[in-house]
Amino acid sequence: MTINFREALATLSRALPAVLFRAGIFVAGGFMVIILFGMVLFAFRLAGSSGRAVAIGITVMAVLGWLGSILVLQRFFLYRHRAALLFLFSGCPTAALGLPAAIQETRLFFPDHSRWAVLNRGLRRALSVFYRVDGESSLRSAADADMRFSRTLDLLASGPLSQAILSLAFSRGNTDPGRSAREALALYFRHGLESRRLARQWLWFSAAGLALLFLCLALPNWFFFRSAGAPVGIGIILAAAIAWLLHQAFVIPFVLAGMSGALLAETRGKTPDPDLCIKIDSLVPALALLNEKTN
Repeated sequence: MTINFREALATLSRALPAVLFRAGIFVAGGFMVIILFGMVLFAFRLAGSSGRAVAIGITVMAVLGWLGSILVLQRFFLYRHRAALLFLFSGCPTAALGLPAAIQETRLFFPDHSRWAVLNRGLRRALSVFYRVDGESSLRSAADADMRFSRTLDLLASGPLSQAILSLAFSRGNTDPGRSAREALALYFRHGLESRRLARQWLWFSAAGLALLFLCLALPNWFFFRSAGAPVGIGIILAAAIAWLLHQAFVIPFVLAGMSGALLAETRGKTPDPDLCIKIDSLVPALALLNEKTN
């Protein structure tokens, strides 16, 4: 597996303040999860065998409350810092002014969470349609199984790859988010062959990182909870929650930096095809309407 680790580190270094700030938020969330599960474990010990149903109910409510708090943070806070992270990856001149300036610049693209959601859905939709159409002729070849598997990987990688395309859109320097997104998509469709291959590799890297984090946490938790006489399932859920938070804090920024750096390097100096931009408008009408919603 060949991944552009050096380019990823160089891209990541441009956004180090945002990466550290984001990591601090998720690490703090990890400590909150540990405290929360400690309270749940205490409730199990206090309830004993007669009150296990009540303790299980408390556990379910605690997990739902934690998930709800993540959704609230994402809607009102985290998405803005994700956008600022991608802006810093783009290498725009304004990015040299630091995280506060990056947050301010992203407000021109995303005044609120709804615009962020619309653009991201539009990018993923465009990638999904492109991969299906692009695979129509390929699937008639002799290597049908391999091509289907590659196309499945492309679809799975469309989420982080759409973020890399958004970083490319920031680098276009337009205040019109719809136009910038169309031009970035046109550049990727025409020139992003190597970026598409690397996206599959980074997808494997991300999955391997999450699995490794989970195993490193689940095995000690299994022994600890088993020796303490507590339900092992709580330890496994705790390991999964902490692994996801650490993955979001440390692995995801590295993956996005690698994808963004590869796409920016591959399309540098290239000009988007106007006819392809028009086709993208018909392919994903949400992108054409985005500037009207912003204004």
